[in-house]
Amino acid sequence: MANTLLEQTPSSDPCISTNPDLGDSAFWATQAVELYADKKFDQAVKVVDACFSRWGPAAGQQQKKLYDKGVACPPTGRVGSKTKKKIHQDFLMNDVSMALWARARSQHELKQLDAAKKSYAMCLYMKCGRAWDTNGWFWSPAEDCAKYAGSF
Repeated sequence: MANTLLEQTPSSDPCISTNPDLGDSAFWATQAVELYADKKFDQAVKVVDACFSRWGPAAGQQQKKLYDKGVACPPTGRVGSKTKKKIHQDFLMNDVSMALWARARSQHELKQLDAAKKSYAMCLYMKCGRAWDTNGWFWSPAEDCAKYAGSF
């Protein structure tokens, strides 16, 4: 991606959205993913690390409640409007799972394998997080992390 959010809307704090269309955690996760896509792996890791303590614990607690209640995770793929709305309500879990995915993949690319293993494990824990693909469906960062975590 030649024109990342960071280039469009520079901010000294990656935890605060400068994009009126995105909340703070979505802006943060999007920055990390775009930096990963631009092969700016060091920067992607730094962005995730800069804000993870702000949203990671709450998202982890949200996931834990789902585990404790035995609630099934939302589906992946194309979904109806009701399911889509429900998935979007879990925005914090979704944003954190995406950010963890970007950090794990970036650390893997940087050959920071011990750090990548830890990030993959955190990503796997966020099992119910979902990411929107611009082609019109949801995918699971945790399922994708599982593919790479198994390569060690």
